[in-house]
Amino acid sequence: MNNLRSQFPLLSTKTYLDSAAMMQKPQSVISAIVDFYTNFAINNHSINSDLGFINQTKIANIRHKCAKLIEASFDEVIFTSGTTDSINLFAQMFQNFIKPGDEILVSYLNHSSNLTPWLHWARTKGAKVVYTTNFVSEINNKTKIIAFSQINNSLQINLDLKTIWEKAKQFNAIVVNDATQAISVEKVSLKFAHIIAFSTNKFFGPTGLGVLAIQKQLLSMLKPTTFGGGATSVVNFELDFAKGLQVYEPGTPNLAGLWGFDAALDFFNQFDYAKIQDKLKNLSNYAFLKLSEIENIEIYSQKSDHIILFNIKGFSAQDISSALGHENIYVRSGNFCVPLISNVLNEQSFVRISLAIYNNYQDIDKIVEFLKRKDFFNFV
Repeated sequence: MNNLRSQFPLLSTKTYLDSAAMMQKPQSVISAIVDFYTNFAINNHSINSDLGFINQTKIANIRHKCAKLIEASFDEVIFTSGTTDSINLFAQMFQNFIKPGDEILVSYLNHSSNLTPWLHWARTKGAKVVYTTNFVSEINNKTKIIAFSQINNSLQINLDLKTIWEKAKQFNAIVVNDATQAISVEKVSLKFAHIIAFSTNKFFGPTGLGVLAIQKQLLSMLKPTTFGGGATSVVNFELDFAKGLQVYEPGTPNLAGLWGFDAALDFFNQFDYAKIQDKLKNLSNYAFLKLSEIENIEIYSQKSDHIILFNIKGFSAQDISSALGHENIYVRSGNFCVPLISNVLNEQSFVRISLAIYNNYQDIDKIVEFLKRKDFFNFV
């Protein structure tokens, strides 16, 4: 990971500790997006042109690379606009399988993207939402959906993905893995979930692009819920559906985003998950040690967590994060789109540090030095 930091332009002027909200982009990703708009900005449906064919081929290659990343098949990967779109799209397609009395298991720590769609469809279909931090013990013959985040964007809970998967299969329950935070940190596999969703902006890639992977057998049972060019045709005034994945991807895709995602995949494939986890663990342990030196700090995360929540008594999380932002130190405050987090921690708002492989010990020293001064109001 030598010279890694120099590949991220924004890090030359900012101390960036908010990667759970958005990962920074290496120059190779930025250049790929510029390259598309400069040299390849032709609709992929314009197949009778060289550039249209290049874009069509590019999409196919990216789909293969993405499938390999998550141990899926090429024909199980659908491109969306992000995790929110991915989970909502699946929930919409699956709604007719949800019956009155069914149970949908979710965590108190689920992001809104993997909580509110299930609240909506449970209410619409007469199903019940069950909140838990121990999924295995709650799975039963009423369970229809098990929806969790492999890694949360706030606090972490221990998830035995293989055990959840095996028990879900016993009861014919559908496993939905929001892998948004996990995809750049640890192995994500469609072998242990029916559904995987993530956003490329949490994977060193562009905003506005996401992945929805659905196991083939389940996908074959689902009907599309959005319609448009490339996904349908009208024959003798009757609607006819396209064959294959394009039926789930109507309209012109986010081509620039796909070019950026392609570069992000190439960038990420230089590393392996073990080395990433080693670096994050070292940084996290150092951050925990240094933060513990601050008077009246309350740290809610565990020592090795690379996503760290804390508060300092006597100051609001918003005031702390605003003062840090004024110093070009970027963190996040609030509840991080986890509306039920107060049910776990009995607090409404927190400061969050989220680390990535491009961070270093100097980033941690800089934020701790400022926090120790507790000078949170001079910028106003």
